[in-house]
Amino acid sequence: MTAPQRLGFRLSRCFWLLMATLLSGCASQQPLTNIENWNDYQQQLAVIEDWQLEGKIGFRLQTAEGNNSGSANFNWQQQSPRYNIRLYGPFGQGSTWIKSDGRQVELQQAGKPALKASNPEELMYRSLGWWLPINDLSYWIKGIPAPHSPIISQSQTEQGTLQQLQQSGWQLSYSRYQQVNDWQLPGKLVAERDNIRLTLVIKDWQLD
Repeated sequence: MTAPQRLGFRLSRCFWLLMATLLSGCASQQPLTNIENWNDYQQQLAVIEDWQLEGKIGFRLQTAEGNNSGSANFNWQQQSPRYNIRLYGPFGQGSTWIKSDGRQVELQQAGKPALKASNPEELMYRSLGWWLPINDLSYWIKGIPAPHSPIISQSQTEQGTLQQLQQSGWQLSYSRYQQVNDWQLPGKLVAERDNIRLTLVIKDWQLD
């Protein structure tokens, strides 16, 4: 073998070794594309009760006077049964905190006295004029039905993730998922009930 041939052989070998390394790295980073057993998947995901996420929420409320809409950023820290939700951004007067120790819920707004009640929905409606189904949403936001409420209907994507869910008087639609550790978690969901429509876009997930 001549010197040019030996050089060509070495370069070719290096090229294919490099390609094999790159392809191996890409394969190891591929997301989970299919959920083989939906029942096992949602049961395992339901027991993850410590997590944190950041995103944006938009709401549209239809009233007799017309449409009322707005948006805000939010940070949700969950350590079940405790949670701390912070809403901040354009629609609010400063920040709004919704906190629970598992027994009582407290809503705080900048410059206003704290309000307390047994459930967050009542506090939000009294203070903000709209509300989130917090207890059910802590499951919905993970892309699984709430285990304590009857399921009216549900459908799944070809990959096995939740696509549509009707539960607790709400209609939910999931349009985007993202890979977080070994899980496929929602990146966007829309929740509708009566005269209210909520759109949640999740930018960052952290699971403990």
